[in-house]
Order: sequence, then structure tokens, then C-alpha cells
Amino acid sequence: MMDLQESRVDVGQASNHLESPNFLDFTLNRLQIVEIRSLEGSRLELLFIKLLLAHSPSLEKFTIRPSSASDVQKRLDIAKAVMQFPRASPKAKMFYLNSLPESSYIVQ
Repeated sequence: MMDLQESRVDVGQASNHLESPNFLDFTLNRLQIVEIRSLEGSRLELLFIKLLLAHSPSLEKFTIRPSSASDVQKRLDIAKAVMQFPRASPKAKMFYLNSLPESSYIVQ
């Protein structure tokens, strides 16, 4: 499991790298399931999610669990942003799970 912590990376350089047109010249054909936990909703994290969705034609399930420290509005903003990202896989189901089990959303 990988945790992205902005304090350890040069966010500007990483962001520029993720946004460059030639960053990923291939598809992630075997990637089927993704789960991201403790998502803060940083620009870098959202770029990473966008990249995974755009380059994973076999993706079936993408689960996001936002940080329990984020407020309700931040969580809603993250969900709205992620729903608009283009997906390479027409079968990809997005699961956005809040801290409370009864507050889960499925986005298809």
C-alpha cells in the first residue's frame, strides 16, 4: 500500500510530471482493482486518480476512502471531481466510501 504525503515530495515537480503528455505512454492493461485510503483530496492525489482511470481499460473496481479528518464539504468536492474524470474502462465502477459504513456511494 502506498501513501502519498505532500510534505515528502516536491508537489510542483510531481504535479508537472503527472500532467505532462508523455508521462504514461502505455496503458495499464492488467489493472483491475484499485483502493485508495486516507485520501486528502490534494491536487497531486487527484491527478494520480485521473491518470489511473484514463489508462486502465480493464479496470473493474475503484474504491476511494477519504481521510476521516476531511470535512463533509471537502469529501463532496472530491467525489464531484472524481466523477468527472474520463475512464478508459466502460466497466469501471467507482465506490466512494465515507468513514461511516452507512454513508457509501457507488458511482457508475
